[in-house]
Amino acid sequence: MLTQEPAINFESAPSTPDSEGESILENTPEIPGENPPEAEFTSLFRRFLNWFKEWPNILALVLALVVLILHLVIITDVKSQILDEQHYVPEANALLKGEDLTDEKFNPEHPPLGKLLIAGGIGIFGDKALGWRIFPVLFGVASIILFYLICRKLTSRRWLPLIATFLFAFENMCFVMSSVAMLDVFSVTLMLASFLLYLNYKYLPAGIAVALSALVKLNGAFAGGIILLHWLLVRRKPKLDGVKFLFAAPAAFFGLMPLFDRLAMSKWLAPWDRIDFMLDTSETLTFASVDHPYEARPWDWIIYPDSMWFWYDPTYQSALNWTLWALIIPIMGYGVYRLMRHSSLGAFGVSWLAGAWLIWIPIVLATDRVMFNFYFYPAVGALCLLLAAGIHQILREASQLDDILLRRIVQGLIITFLLGHLAVFIILSPYCGWPEASY
Repeated sequence: MLTQEPAINFESAPSTPDSEGESILENTPEIPGENPPEAEFTSLFRRFLNWFKEWPNILALVLALVVLILHLVIITDVKSQILDEQHYVPEANALLKGEDLTDEKFNPEHPPLGKLLIAGGIGIFGDKALGWRIFPVLFGVASIILFYLICRKLTSRRWLPLIATFLFAFENMCFVMSSVAMLDVFSVTLMLASFLLYLNYKYLPAGIAVALSALVKLNGAFAGGIILLHWLLVRRKPKLDGVKFLFAAPAAFFGLMPLFDRLAMSKWLAPWDRIDFMLDTSETLTFASVDHPYEARPWDWIIYPDSMWFWYDPTYQSALNWTLWALIIPIMGYGVYRLMRHSSLGAFGVSWLAGAWLIWIPIVLATDRVMFNFYFYPAVGALCLLLAAGIHQILREASQLDDILLRRIVQGLIITFLLGHLAVFIILSPYCGWPEASY
């Protein structure tokens, strides 16, 4: 059974694993020795090979491969442009033709990186469904692997990361958002890359990854707030690390934006002018000025399990798995509980939810910016992480029960829940037909 931990400060806490195998205070990374480059390369190569000797790692790769196959089987089923593909695909084609993307007939409220990636797919595979969607699919599969690696950095428990990755891989909103040529999957995948780099104490590369996420969609900058919040809760020292990150993210953003704009628009543009223009354009898209059947405020995303239909045959709908949606409030509460128990995993999960979802509430109250339920997509990983931690804790508690029958009942209920999660994914996914709805 878990024992109540005394109230301690993260900064003064001893660096020992808690009951879930997490570091209460993260250890300082080892300082590289004076080994020659050949020896360091050999050591790195051995660690790489050893990684494949662990079954959870192999199974995580299998999950990513299964999702890749599921994507590729249906990638060309819809030959028309789905939802916002109607904006981004023409814009990507215009980019390839050298047209002026600052024209308001395109989508000037977003930075250029995501559009460049879609244009790259079209340039390689042609102006058709495969070309439009191949890079979103590849980024979506990469996000599964990155998410698994993030979970491994947050806990030493062997199977917890795999449970979290199973939940994330077979989450309908994640699958749908990585099935279509929209910008969100690029931003989220780069956000996850920034998390992994940060957790490995790579502050400068983490800042660059945050910048790249923001260069797809400006709200990708929220990843920086998530990292800073976790750093303040858990690490704090040395302060130079925080300074490195605070320098790297904006420096990379302002340094790379003119380069990407040059690639996309064939001309140099001042980044501050571009940001001002994007924000001004975004401010015109309010609940008062936009009449859309699927508009929803941030609290609606967690209160109502409504779907936002992208396409009807096959059924592309932005909706959380019901198994995940039904537990959102308990998951958030559990994350706060783990934070109060001085868990680094809990601190990261709560920081993630605060920076990817909670921040939208003051924004919408201040600006009335119109929003949709797929804006919750960047926060889905946090829910899967915390839910997996809760499931793992229940299984550990059950394993210590003297009553074998009760232990088997608990284990059976967990297995049933995970199978139910997979079943709901299939029901909501494009692989299961739904009655046509009217838009």
